[in-house]
Amino acid sequence: MDYILQLKNVHGDETAIVAYDVAVTDSMRDFSTLGFGFLVNNMDPSDSNKVGADMMIPGTIITVPETGQQYRLLTSNPVSMGKMRAYTVSAIHVSKKLHDHYVESALTGTQSLKTCMDLIIKGTQFTYVIDGSFANYAFSENFGKGFADELLMQNLAGDFGFEYYFDNYVIHIAKKIGKSNAFVFVDNVNCSKISENNSYENVTTHITGEGKLDDNNKPIVTAEYTSPNADVWGKIDAEPQQYDNITDKDTLLAKLKAAITDYPDIQYTMEYVDFKKQIDGFNPNDIAVGNSGWLRDRFGVDVEVRINSMTKYPQEKRSDETITFGNKLFDPVVWETATRKAYDSNIKLGKELKKDLMTLDQYYQQLKSDYSTQNSSISGLQGQINLLQSNGIAVDVSSNNADDSTDWFASLVANGAKGLIVKLTQSTNYTNPLAATQIANGKSAGLKLAGCYHYFMGNGATEGKYFLAKLQTNNVPTTAIVACDIEDSSIDPTKTGASFTKDELNTQIAAFYKVLTDAGYTNTTDYASINHFGEWFDSVSKYKWIASWETNKKPGGADAWQFTQNWHAKNVSASYVYQAIFS
Repeated sequence: MDYILQLKNVHGDETAIVAYDVAVTDSMRDFSTLGFGFLVNNMDPSDSNKVGADMMIPGTIITVPETGQQYRLLTSNPVSMGKMRAYTVSAIHVSKKLHDHYVESALTGTQSLKTCMDLIIKGTQFTYVIDGSFANYAFSENFGKGFADELLMQNLAGDFGFEYYFDNYVIHIAKKIGKSNAFVFVDNVNCSKISENNSYENVTTHITGEGKLDDNNKPIVTAEYTSPNADVWGKIDAEPQQYDNITDKDTLLAKLKAAITDYPDIQYTMEYVDFKKQIDGFNPNDIAVGNSGWLRDRFGVDVEVRINSMTKYPQEKRSDETITFGNKLFDPVVWETATRKAYDSNIKLGKELKKDLMTLDQYYQQLKSDYSTQNSSISGLQGQINLLQSNGIAVDVSSNNADDSTDWFASLVANGAKGLIVKLTQSTNYTNPLAATQIANGKSAGLKLAGCYHYFMGNGATEGKYFLAKLQTNNVPTTAIVACDIEDSSIDPTKTGASFTKDELNTQIAAFYKVLTDAGYTNTTDYASINHFGEWFDSVSKYKWIASWETNKKPGGADAWQFTQNWHAKNVSASYVYQAIFS
């Protein structure tokens, strides 16, 4: 089906565009994103999308009519398909324009939230609304001299203890956004299609803390808190806290309560249509980012949980809309803010100790050690963040994986694997001899067969027919992922004396997929190294499966990210997946 979006370029020109697969992802403490595709006939000057294609330039604003929210164009990837050009477009919410503004000046000492917000938005088109009152904050260092969005999201939100959301150019600030008691979820009653992440290692139930220190280095105020859940988990001490800006016991106690995690961290991802099902008077559940409600988990324990992010298709009803919620907001901003403050604290302490206790060389070695330890910690946290921001992990196997036993697959499940992608064929004369066994044993061990892949050698339709025949022989459903592995050096169009030009390779890939889609296998997926996308070929598949082993962050545009070839030292490739179909 086709849908309408509104475009406006930097010159003020406006037009409408007919698009498809219009998807919006909203997340707590992050900018919303928009993705869609559209087609234009290059040979038809009357094509209604021709003006829109000409407006795929930096600065173009895209409006989703159903919500009125605006997004700034990020990427536009057109691919020639005969007389047609297919565009894949991504955009980010206009609130990202905050990053266009660098705050040159700075504030010192104790400041109000209003004063800080006025500093951030000065000279921009942004405004703000503050819901509720916030105590002034005493900055130990200057506030300012940074990009406006980072000052808001990484500094003020943590310092003043607020949450926020953007309504185009209006920043809404509150103690907490969203509604309480907005939904009820009972496992296997009003939802079952879920992926789940649990963490039990950080549970704490008891904490002590101090406020600002006086001239004699004694705390002005102290407090202690024990969670009621100590009756369930026992007394588990959290690290004592010290806050230089707190002089009031009630404020200190509130900080201490927020500093412990007295229930295992839980995050679920599920299909949006399932989550809206009614239960016991909630008709329907109220779904919005920031809303909180109740989860009865598989142990029969009731836990208050909160919606963290959701992907919706505002102009159609689709089964692959997803919603993520949990009892804790897994967000890299939280980690970045915490590590930034810890590092600043280390630096400050180091300067004081240097005067009396350390030689210059000792001081240098201490800072070096602290920095190395912190980087190691950040690296570990980043791995956890990557997992929690995904729909889980899928593994892909071929005949190179010597062990195809059910026990081996079960060990992958035990380490957190959920989806399985099996190499089925290569060229026109090779079938993975272990494929049938790997599919059967993987399923028996608890993995979902996400799909199969074909190693491509450049013979488009011929290879497509060979792959299709083996898919049907192995009873692979038409709903599965069908991936084309585009990595063989013989089809590299960039090398001297290449067998294909880039356009010719594009044509062969398109012919390969046409065989599959004509047979009902529509979940086409390009697999390649990150630098091959755009350099070797222009992706026209429904999904992108990107291999990138040298980075610790998700590649842009990836629906699945193969991040290692030796997951848990088991000689198996693993991917974080971002679409439910992969897991």
